[in-house]
Amino acid sequence: MSKGSMVINAIAIADTPFSVYLTKAERADQAQVRRYVDFETAMNNNNDVYVKDYESDVYLQRTHIATAQVEVQVNGQTTYPMTFDALNYNYKTSYTPQEGDHLLVTANAEGETLSAEATIPAKPKIEIVSHEELDGNPYKYMNGLTFDTDSIMRLTLRINNMGGEGFYRLRIRSVGVGYFYVGGPDPAGSIKTRWNITPHYRVEDIFFSDDDLFVDSRLTSNFGGWPAFFSNVFSSQQVQGGSNTFVVDSPKVRYEPAYHDWMKDDIIDDSKLKDFTYIQPQVMVELQAITEDYYRFLKSAELYRITNSDVNSETILIHGNAVNGWGILGAMSCDRHIIFFED
Repeated sequence: MSKGSMVINAIAIADTPFSVYLTKAERADQAQVRRYVDFETAMNNNNDVYVKDYESDVYLQRTHIATAQVEVQVNGQTTYPMTFDALNYNYKTSYTPQEGDHLLVTANAEGETLSAEATIPAKPKIEIVSHEELDGNPYKYMNGLTFDTDSIMRLTLRINNMGGEGFYRLRIRSVGVGYFYVGGPDPAGSIKTRWNITPHYRVEDIFFSDDDLFVDSRLTSNFGGWPAFFSNVFSSQQVQGGSNTFVVDSPKVRYEPAYHDWMKDDIIDDSKLKDFTYIQPQVMVELQAITEDYYRFLKSAELYRITNSDVNSETILIHGNAVNGWGILGAMSCDRHIIFFED
């Protein structure tokens, strides 16, 4: 490999096992691009589209580096080796990050060395002041996506204990999940298949709010369901400059406990459809405290994705913090809450 040809992509999350993706650098116009489709579009296509809302597997199969020597040093003291996981195309370790840990990741391959570092932020705090389920959904058709459900969850939220300079991302996601088994064992002895029907939007984190906290004047076009001028990535200065209490809306997920035509090849006998488990539709609210490098990466990616097809736009450089290479090592800690719809 030539000098600077490795790419690192990793997010260290407090209390979550740490892993690293290491790939060969590609030109931006040759790399796979995430596909934004809603649930209805995905289910009207074939199985591959349903299970893959973006082509990350294709990209990783083509570009992954499996023979590097990768390690993570924690707080300048203990070093943990990382081993390649061929199933997921990434490097894993026994180390689990904790708040305040400083990480230095080093990767060596074919005489080339890449490094990146990050510190796990302190856990943030978000309060659910109130919530109510409202009949009717004003967001059914937004920016080319379908949110055709019959109600929304309106949440009043408050961000607490935000002192000093910090960087944050708010995730709000409506989810509903069902499981059922089909088939087997058949006369040939094959085992039954477990289908995971997950009718959540194929775009993550789409929520709506008129609060100034989510305004980014640079984002002049909508993208992937997000309206123009909207960003869920912000700094503590934005919060301190206004109210720390705000209102957001999350459309209820459409729940369809049924199997589809593309499953029929695996169904031996419809009478064997069984073991159905229902999980009540819910909204996940998660405030992430993120590192400045990850904040700058997300902001540059937001700007890039609305300008990459505009020949008249200025070049957007995606922020990274890798030394002698490309990519991002970010870090975060999270405060998460679950709010249930009535049904």
